[in-house]
Amino acid sequence: MHSATSLIRRSFGFSARSLAIASVLASGSWSLLPAAVDRSKKPGPGPAPAASFPDYAEKTLPNGLKVFVIEDDRKPTVTFRLIIKGGALHDGKKTGLSAFTATLLNRGTSTRDAATFAQETDAIGVKVEASSGADAISVSAGGLTKYTDKILEFLTDVLLHPAFPEEQLEKVRKQALSKLASEKQEADALAGKLAGKAVFGEHSYGDYNTEESLKAIRREDLVSYHATWFAPNNATLAVVGDVKAADILPVVEKAFTDWKQREIPADATGAPPEMRGLTIHLVDRPGSVQSNIVVAQPGPAKNVSDLPELNVLNGTLGGGFSGRLFQNLREKHGWTYGAYSAFGPNKHGGVFTASAETRNAVTAPAIREILAEMKRLREEPVPPAELELQRQYNVGNYLLSLESAGRIATRVQDIDLYGMAPDFYKTYASRMAAATPQKVQELAKKYLSVEDTAIIVVGEAKEVRPELEKLGKVIEYDTELKPL
Repeated sequence: MHSATSLIRRSFGFSARSLAIASVLASGSWSLLPAAVDRSKKPGPGPAPAASFPDYAEKTLPNGLKVFVIEDDRKPTVTFRLIIKGGALHDGKKTGLSAFTATLLNRGTSTRDAATFAQETDAIGVKVEASSGADAISVSAGGLTKYTDKILEFLTDVLLHPAFPEEQLEKVRKQALSKLASEKQEADALAGKLAGKAVFGEHSYGDYNTEESLKAIRREDLVSYHATWFAPNNATLAVVGDVKAADILPVVEKAFTDWKQREIPADATGAPPEMRGLTIHLVDRPGSVQSNIVVAQPGPAKNVSDLPELNVLNGTLGGGFSGRLFQNLREKHGWTYGAYSAFGPNKHGGVFTASAETRNAVTAPAIREILAEMKRLREEPVPPAELELQRQYNVGNYLLSLESAGRIATRVQDIDLYGMAPDFYKTYASRMAAATPQKVQELAKKYLSVEDTAIIVVGEAKEVRPELEKLGKVIEYDTELKPL
């Protein structure tokens, strides 16, 4: 007679591991099996990694370009991300200038027109992209590692030889003006622009595109911006991918040999103004059946040491479904589909916002609840169980984000751009995991104010203004964001 295990093997072709388990079952040796798991109890979290951020090599080339190499052999690809310090900070009166400059980099060079550039990059699956932010312009190029030399050729071409052709400038201008026109009909866009202006005032962080600024940009402005700020000693380059630092650094140095160092104007940007008192700003949007609410105030700069713990504070208030704003405004009152908060740090200062969309009738009550939740965090320590949930959530999100090569490159360059501690991201996860109720309350007192803040509402004025006036003086605007 065949044994139980041989019968199983012949009939079903189980693996050796399955057969070992079957043997235990057939012999009745139950004591050899693992103890049953008590699924009524949630397993405790494991410790946060002591150092969860990858190591990287660093070298400054003779022309002043600082290069960071992050080795990652999970895929046969390489990404080069270069940033030019300054970004929209240097737009001056022509808001949108840095964005136009970035957009036009791959729209034609002195060696390739726009169509040729697109065809050549598409042929080998290389993506060359550029964008402008508040503090820097980023230019990235990536593809398969076997095309490393060609990727660098495309990257240096757009950096050193952009043509800024007139016909491409007009295409970009037309698209920007069309986008601007559509934003006048979008409540969230109006709220965001007005929130920036309410917090930052005349500081460049509060600027936004207008028809006048976009129409005033000329080709010579792009050429001048490029000639002034695009220099190796005003830039950093991050290399992430299946490369070795010892091999790729000589290749990078050779590729950027023709990029010459030059004097860069001093950054005269100061800190944004302080905010004093509560102000209410109402954009009249006739016919709107709901209000877009933003509570906005100055936030910390990017290099503050307690940014990891601040993430836990924000998660508790309005970082997602488990945040207090969501639980209050949606789950408890049913006033909105969602309510969230966020800190937006920049080099010279940041912004905090709490936002929601509600029916007109409950606009003022929703604002009161947002302010009440902010005040509660200032006055009461977060219960340990609630805080533990937020710690785990934020640590998990951070660790997942390290799967992105682009995100890693950005963070490495941020350390240099914003003057952060060299080990800032190595201790990021453990810092969040160790946030205490006392620390979170301390940060709430420091960064959340219910007295010095701006309340922005986009909705139908005749429906919401009477109740808003019970909160304070209301300044009303049209959809051009001009005071009425």
